[in-house]
Amino acid sequence: MDANVVADDVSHSIVVKNPSESRPDTQSMSVRERVFAASVAPVDISSLILFRIGFGLIAAWWAIDYLTSGEVGASYVTPRFHFSYWLFGWVRPWPHAGPYFHFVALAFLAGCIAAGLAYRAVTLLFALGFTIFFLWDRTNYQNHYYLMLLLSWLLVLLPLHRAASLDVINAPAIASGILPTWMLWLVRIQIGIPYVYGGLAKINSEWLAGGGLRDYLVTKGSVPLIRSWLVTNNAAVTLAWAGMLFDLGIVPLLTWRRTRMSAYCLVVAFHLCNHLQFSIHIFPWFMMLATTVFFEPDWSRRLFNHVKPEHQSLWWSTTWKKYRWGTAIVATVIVAELLVPLRHYLYSGDTGWHERGHYFAWRMMLRTKRSALRVYLTDPNTGATWNPDLLESISLRQVEVCARDPEMILDLAHWLRDEYRQRTGRTVEVRCLVLCCYNGRKPQPLIDPTLDLANEPRGWHVRNWVCPQSEPLPTEPWKRPVREWQQSVLLPQLPKITMGPHGERLAASTNSPRQPSPLPAR
Repeated sequence: MDANVVADDVSHSIVVKNPSESRPDTQSMSVRERVFAASVAPVDISSLILFRIGFGLIAAWWAIDYLTSGEVGASYVTPRFHFSYWLFGWVRPWPHAGPYFHFVALAFLAGCIAAGLAYRAVTLLFALGFTIFFLWDRTNYQNHYYLMLLLSWLLVLLPLHRAASLDVINAPAIASGILPTWMLWLVRIQIGIPYVYGGLAKINSEWLAGGGLRDYLVTKGSVPLIRSWLVTNNAAVTLAWAGMLFDLGIVPLLTWRRTRMSAYCLVVAFHLCNHLQFSIHIFPWFMMLATTVFFEPDWSRRLFNHVKPEHQSLWWSTTWKKYRWGTAIVATVIVAELLVPLRHYLYSGDTGWHERGHYFAWRMMLRTKRSALRVYLTDPNTGATWNPDLLESISLRQVEVCARDPEMILDLAHWLRDEYRQRTGRTVEVRCLVLCCYNGRKPQPLIDPTLDLANEPRGWHVRNWVCPQSEPLPTEPWKRPVREWQQSVLLPQLPKITMGPHGERLAASTNSPRQPSPLPAR
């Protein structure tokens, strides 16, 4: 039976009345009463049920792929060092085979989410487990992992086990085909934020001139038939503007009923192109699923001809006072999500270059950074200087990613200092030569190669040791191989190498250690 939601002027509660009864005089309601009445009005639960099932299946697929591809071992078992987020250095991967069991557990919990089994306990465990994984290593940061983390905690809040779940079979009394409107809009807001902020981040001259795409398309353009066009400057500029307009406009178009289906077709086309052009794993498929929450709440029920239950009743609290604390918490989280992506305005310079304010801000595919890193360790007691072999402690992928981010380079320098002190009982000076090719520019130092990073603090400090970006944006991307970069850049005097990476004395100094090949920034 359909229901109208009415606000009671005395108790500020919501009651369900038969549609045949007279409608209330909304003119006599306060603004708070109207907002509250609209937020707790019942809507069909089926679209969010489909979202729950899809989230669980995609998360299980992701965890299983990590296990079968060897990524778990390569990223979390083999490396001796893992890059941490500031204040979360205490979160480390489990020792020995622990990460394998962790991912097996995540896959199992994700499957339980899809099936709706022990939903309350399972969603909480999955959210905790995914958060722990997320904090293990900063070099594995991905915007879609951040989005999955936020949505996993939303699932803890939302009772999406009240339909199409094993929990309903075990406890039929919890079954319901409706939920309050605010729950649906909470998911919509969470899905819409990455699109909107992704578009806002693209409103800058460098992106709109094609700088963020030109270098990447030259090296990675691989779509059949249009490969020759993709490597042109016109392609970079056209796709840059198209990406900005898509991100800014897609949420309003999805929200308006008349343009919703056309907008969703654009979503599918956009993410399929991303899947073909860029290697971003589950993100395109996850966003194609998640964006369906903008459809009418009962769209999946109508599509699959599921019969709507004849009798519905409100199972949630209808008194405003019971929502005060929950509303405050949810509002605080949403406000934080709206403000955190804007923190890059607090820092001078280009965020894509110095990376401050880049994370947790939906700054997706905005720049390409190819970097080469070389570390110099100097024992002030003996005067010996050497290049440590980083690949003995971290993976090649970790080297490639950390070389683009001054904060991660600082984290590595502190670990090398602590490792040497623990092994020898002596201090060591840590200097890093980092040459960075930013958006196809000629390489230049990212940080001061003469500064001892071992004594620089982590956290919200002024980083005077990060070099300003000074090279102009070229019309043609820099194409010289990494081995020629140092000869093309004017550098200060670098330390003379007197020892090999394993402690052997060298007869003559050398500055040609093993270097990783650069990769585009993620």
